[in-house]
Amino acid sequence: MEGDEAIPANRTDHKVLHWLDRFGWAELAGIAGSYGGWLAASALLAGPALGPAYGAAMGENCGYYAVIFLRDWRAAPPASRSARRTLGAMIHDFGLAEVLDSLAVRPGLTLLAVSLLGAGWGVGAGKLAADVVFYLLAIMFYERRRQREGRR
Repeated sequence: MEGDEAIPANRTDHKVLHWLDRFGWAELAGIAGSYGGWLAASALLAGPALGPAYGAAMGENCGYYAVIFLRDWRAAPPASRSARRTLGAMIHDFGLAEVLDSLAVRPGLTLLAVSLLGAGWGVGAGKLAADVVFYLLAIMFYERRRQREGRR
């Protein structure tokens, strides 16, 4: 209709939708990997739940980063598509967040949540709590890289 103009999207809304688009499918793969890692480590390791907590963290990493890598690699123009470049961008965006997440935050919060809620709910609750810490850092670095690339 005449006079109907699209209302410009709020910048924050646009960023949130962009982040959901970028990270959403990876999160779904991460959730599946987290439960798979917990179950596999529980079956293989006898003893305290710390082993399965790390198994959940590693399983999540496998699912999550496989999706991020494939998506970013496929999004690059074919002439400049490079596994090395894609991995370099991923290290920039996730490096610090991932080191803290994998070594302490995610296993610790998973172990705490499982001890409070049991494995069924605890693996998921620990994952969600750790995601808050992870994304605070990862989004900060991702946005910094996007701004730097936008200036080129």
